[in-house]
Amino acid sequence: MLDSKGPFMSATRQPPLYTNPVPVTAGRHNNLRLLPAYSFGYARDVASLPLAAVEFQTASRCYPIVFTPQPPFSPVCILGIKESGNLFIDQAGQWRTSAYVPAYIRRFPFLLMADPASGRMVLGVEESSGRLSEDRGDRLFENRQPSPFLNEALAFCADFNRQWDDSLAMIRAFHDAGILIEDDSEIELSETQSLKLGGFLIVDEDRLADVSEGVFLAWREKGWLAPLYAHLASKHNWSNLANAARLSGT
Repeated sequence: MLDSKGPFMSATRQPPLYTNPVPVTAGRHNNLRLLPAYSFGYARDVASLPLAAVEFQTASRCYPIVFTPQPPFSPVCILGIKESGNLFIDQAGQWRTSAYVPAYIRRFPFLLMADPASGRMVLGVEESSGRLSEDRGDRLFENRQPSPFLNEALAFCADFNRQWDDSLAMIRAFHDAGILIEDDSEIELSETQSLKLGGFLIVDEDRLADVSEGVFLAWREKGWLAPLYAHLASKHNWSNLANAARLSGT
């Protein structure tokens, strides 16, 4: 079993895209390989996905970035509106060429998960992903030891978890500073139809202007200003989403 340092975490539900991940072990997966992601069809129905703060600047060119309204105030990128599902996946299951693919997608079907037996975070895999094979793809184990490919997957997932924890700390600081508000803006879907946004939080620029210099400098020291301003810039992507939804017939 591959493990990574981290606190034991219990979950009441699986994260998006995962249904029943299991720990990766030599006993269970020694003879298996992982196929490349030929299709992103598994993410076709999701309209939002978790996004780490280090991704904000690149992702802000494509997606609106918002925060969930309940603790732990998680950052997410919006991939679709209303019943559109993921507007960035085409009929062939390919991610739009010009669009950034979030790290959350790139780590799939792996993730770090809690192992009740050891109380540690271990590498898990979604076996129902359709990516596991006995004869094709990258080996998970060699002589019952983790392959270099599997060790890279573990490192990627561990980095994502660290970045995610940092992101939650950033959004919590923004909330505590009082700069987050519920978005109440409206976007036009057509000449006769509009969509009132809501159900998530955004940074209010007027409240941001009132943040004390000491707090602002502390945020700069932590590297939080770049993702903050990327979040603000990302709001211009709502109109692009509306156009994409209109073209898709949503």
